[in-house]
Amino acid sequence: MIAKGIVVVPVGRDDRRDQASLYGIRLGGSGDVTTTHTAWKREKLGVFVSALATDGTNAYLLRNRGGIACVNAADGSILYHEGFPESKDAYYSSPLLAGNILIAARNDGIVFTAQYQNEFKPLEENDLGEEIVASPAPFHNGILIRGEKHLFYFRD
Repeated sequence: MIAKGIVVVPVGRDDRRDQASLYGIRLGGSGDVTTTHTAWKREKLGVFVSALATDGTNAYLLRNRGGIACVNAADGSILYHEGFPESKDAYYSSPLLAGNILIAARNDGIVFTAQYQNEFKPLEENDLGEEIVASPAPFHNGILIRGEKHLFYFRD
């Protein structure tokens, strides 16, 4: 994920104690840029499976158990760390930013929405009734979500 000339890279797994890290690497350079282009590093913060989302300025991490971390891509500061309801089921799909709404699908088929800009404010949760592993995707002014048996299409 790239924002503000910084590649934000999660390393490790957030479902294992003290294993996850998050790096901010400046673009450019050649060869080994480990020491010259590492802008920042955050310990004990990362993701398990999902990719990060960006609004062009901040990185949004959907953590294994539903935590949402908003990280300033330029300096690595954490703007907030909130979350969706925890359950025994994990979040394997990547979050989607659509307008001012963050969409996250949990493995058990529950799809959550929240406002994410400036603060995290949960909005809705909807049970699609089947397992979801694929990430929500934008499509023709709406959202596609692939469940275990069905392809769902939502739009205003």
